[in-house]
Amino acid sequence: MEQKLLSSDLFSHPNKLLQDHLSGVAKLSQTFSNEKTIKLIDKNLLIDISHIITLSHDLGKSTNYFQEYLFFTEEQKLKYQNKNKSHHSLLSAVCGYFLVKEYLNIKNIDDWFLPFIAFLVIKRHHTNIDDIINETNISENELAILNEQIENINADKLKNLGNHINQRIDKNNIKNWVGKIKEELKDIRKKLRVENQKNDIKKYLMINLFYSILLDADKSDVVIDGKKVFSRVENITDNLVDKFKEQKNWGKSYINNLREEAYREVINNEVDLSRRVYSLNLPTGLGKTLISFSFALKLRNILYTKEKFIPRIIYSLPFLSIIDQNYSVFEDILNTNQVKIDSNILLKHHHLSEIFYHQNNIEMESDSAKILIEGWNSEIIVTTFIQLFHTLISNKNRSLRKFHRLANSIIILDEIQSIPYKYWLLCKEILKTIAEEFNSYIIFVTATEPLIFKRDEVCQLSDRNKYFSKLDRLTITPKLENDLTIEEFAETIEIDENKKFLFIFNTIENSAKKFYKLLTKNVNKKEITYLSTHIVPKERLKRIQDIKQCKYKIVVSTQLVEAGVDIDFDVVYRDIAPLDSINQSAGRCNRNNRNPGKVFIVSLKDDNGKRFAQYIYDPVLLNITSKLLKKYETIKEKDFLNLIDEYYKETTEKMSSDSSREILEAIYKLKYDSTDETQSIEHFNLIEQDYPRIDVFVELDSEAKNIWEQYKQIKNIKDIFERKKSFDHIKPLFYQYVISISQKCKNIPPEVEGFMYVPQNCLEDYYDIETGYITKSSGIIW
Repeated sequence: MEQKLLSSDLFSHPNKLLQDHLSGVAKLSQTFSNEKTIKLIDKNLLIDISHIITLSHDLGKSTNYFQEYLFFTEEQKLKYQNKNKSHHSLLSAVCGYFLVKEYLNIKNIDDWFLPFIAFLVIKRHHTNIDDIINETNISENELAILNEQIENINADKLKNLGNHINQRIDKNNIKNWVGKIKEELKDIRKKLRVENQKNDIKKYLMINLFYSILLDADKSDVVIDGKKVFSRVENITDNLVDKFKEQKNWGKSYINNLREEAYREVINNEVDLSRRVYSLNLPTGLGKTLISFSFALKLRNILYTKEKFIPRIIYSLPFLSIIDQNYSVFEDILNTNQVKIDSNILLKHHHLSEIFYHQNNIEMESDSAKILIEGWNSEIIVTTFIQLFHTLISNKNRSLRKFHRLANSIIILDEIQSIPYKYWLLCKEILKTIAEEFNSYIIFVTATEPLIFKRDEVCQLSDRNKYFSKLDRLTITPKLENDLTIEEFAETIEIDENKKFLFIFNTIENSAKKFYKLLTKNVNKKEITYLSTHIVPKERLKRIQDIKQCKYKIVVSTQLVEAGVDIDFDVVYRDIAPLDSINQSAGRCNRNNRNPGKVFIVSLKDDNGKRFAQYIYDPVLLNITSKLLKKYETIKEKDFLNLIDEYYKETTEKMSSDSSREILEAIYKLKYDSTDETQSIEHFNLIEQDYPRIDVFVELDSEAKNIWEQYKQIKNIKDIFERKKSFDHIKPLFYQYVISISQKCKNIPPEVEGFMYVPQNCLEDYYDIETGYITKSSGIIW
């Protein structure tokens, strides 16, 4: 008769036994580890080490200090004298270190780094990782607390816990381990100082992989009941886009024939699985989204058939404005093929994503939904560059939780030219290593292929020269002889009533908005609209939809329409910018090859004689662009490719990669964070704010008024976790009425309930229905 194990009567959470939590987290870690087929570490070793880490990650909760604290009221917790002794991570980390070390000894595996990884990731599973050298320090005070904690453990309960999780743990063992840990860490510190001299990213990947699996399993077990939700979907066929195109039955035309030719060339390519970095470099408007998605589906099925693993497709884009657009395309493809779209098939994730996750006709509770969305628990994930790169390069617990999803994935980077040049080298090194060590594949999608990788390091999916040479949709005319003020520029414009015009400016207040007001004096207001980030997002999106439906003949905008927004004009005027931005602007002109399009490049200046472009862009890039453009009176579309290649060649020669090298050095040295001036992984920021900003809620309509009332009620919720949970529910709608303005703005509204707030009855003082926020400052260019 099987002997029934006695319960430890120890709790991990108020409603969960510690033995159940540790077992649950361990089972999830096995699920996550078992689906990995990677070069970095043997699968069985990954499964076993993750299993030990997850079983030991909360052993420190065995102390009476923690068990008492867990059931205290909030008021009692504030008064608790032994609060520092109730902490559990460090004691758990010591246990994890020695349990992994014992396992490796039994298996005759000589590896000092894996036990240290166990120590590190358990120690930091509620916080962020620090400089790796600092992580090897343990103070006398910490040792004293550890010893007090051991004495405070009920030996019988600990023994019962060990029996439940099948681990050899008792008070004497743990006491012995605590006695050894300082010397162990001292020895590791010496080894790390030697290892840190090597230019090797693999140790960084290894730490993050184990850290990510622990974090995801831990958080998932707490809020998600059972592991069925994590089961993978194998049968997504690779002909979805073909069937979608057949159903849509787009008519024959020169541009559609070219799109089909490019599609067939890419899809009919033989796939060499040894090539891990691909590039789809095609002119704007040739259907790169459909082509790249179809190729990714094909690659996914080949990998599943030949390599026996199921890759996730991670489709990343630079801007929120095009996330919804591309997500809708994928949604349409799946619907057309009658594929049931559960969240585990298709998922959208960015910082304003709706907290909604459904599977098998069941809508998850918000806590579960949040965990599943932020953990990228889906086969096809549509996300931002920010989410992707701050998963690749971060010290933060929250960002790194989904890091393990990058293993065995197909990562598509659409509009890759949006990556700042200073991070090209960093991007290359981290993506190359991820592809090799994590058995993943990278696809760059672009109309202007930046030289992040050398041409021979990338597998070209299409003959880019062929498609550029076949297009003659537009000409670019540089008009850079003189810098013009906005008034002078406005005087040169003649509007042809039979054509659609797009004007793209570099700044808001003194260029875009000023030009719009001048132009509206001479044209019918019903035919013109205005776009900038000073328009609340809800209205901005509506205007973009109206533009797509040809409701306006004239659009005055900032750069937000540049990349990926599917709109089409006959004539485009663009204030001078780096050449890759100009190329993106040109992509909004005659996309569908109806009538010859014209793009004019001008150089605009403010009243002080300073070019607006100088406020925004790197002077080196502007100089390279001006020098190249001044060689031409007009530039035909077929000449774009050679011109952009020349631009990138000069860019690589003249621009600095110091920012990349500094972050890479931090990665090599595992310097996750720093307390001094030295650069660390924590300092990486893909998009740096060029000026300090303030968020403002604009109560534009009755819906905004209702949302603000909900926000005020939420602010009154005393429990911080409940308050955050409630705000997460309204967050996507709330931010549809939020704009960011410069801190230098002279017209900042009052703060209400912790947020700058413009009520409906004060709109005329702060917000113009046509042009957005009223800065009341001639000196503010933003």
